[in-house]
Amino acid sequence: MKIAVITDPHFISPDEPHLEKRNKRLFFADAWPSFDRLRAKLRLEAPELVICLGDMVDWYSKANRDFAVYQLNQLPCPWVSVPGNHDYQSFAEHDGEYRSVPPHEGRAEVSKGWLEQGIELHNRYIDAGDTGLILLDSALSEVPLGTKDWLRSLQGRHRRQLLFTHVPLDLPATREYILSIDPERNMGKYVQSKAPWVARECEKLGVSHVFTGHLHFQGELQAAGMRMHLLSKAITGLRQPVLHAEALILELGDTVSTRRIVLEA
Repeated sequence: MKIAVITDPHFISPDEPHLEKRNKRLFFADAWPSFDRLRAKLRLEAPELVICLGDMVDWYSKANRDFAVYQLNQLPCPWVSVPGNHDYQSFAEHDGEYRSVPPHEGRAEVSKGWLEQGIELHNRYIDAGDTGLILLDSALSEVPLGTKDWLRSLQGRHRRQLLFTHVPLDLPATREYILSIDPERNMGKYVQSKAPWVARECEKLGVSHVFTGHLHFQGELQAAGMRMHLLSKAITGLRQPVLHAEALILELGDTVSTRRIVLEA
């Protein structure tokens, strides 16, 4: 089986009504054509499934949601996504004024909005032959209630287990790597700081590969017996033009092989 993994496209619709916010985020709003070029490369790869690691939108609104779903529906195969923190961020409008709604406060309503478009963001498990694909909601650097029992219930389900989630696991090696790239990163936000036990449960479960986004830069490291694949964005943002849009191609055979596709400048 061939799977393409992408993350953090941060789509902003041309029809987004919150113009003040959109104008402040033009480095993402004007970057979507790079996703179109990355998508053309994915068509040549002919994957059977695309997994997005979250931040489909820069903030949730119906306009941004519909634009993101339209863009992702142009992929050459079915796709699924885990949620990112921006997918739960929203604004409430009253008399033309916008108030930021904290992700924790708006999460339930936003999740309903995604579901209206058929996008499920809860913890899920996908059977891929002899491989289990674990899709974990870590959007807010924590995980939903009941996740520990759910992970334990997956023991022995498949010969191998792969984890796909937005926020990197909270392990010393992960923290060290992130800080080596950007010493200013807040580890309360950029690893699963509110659920450090997830890494231990994944190790016990026999997870061999972990795929994460959120950081907007790439990396590869080994930690706790797992291979960590940190992905950069699926767009070339104008704020960081040296970080080109990328996807990771994952092929499941007797072994797990990975390679990156990076959009040329």
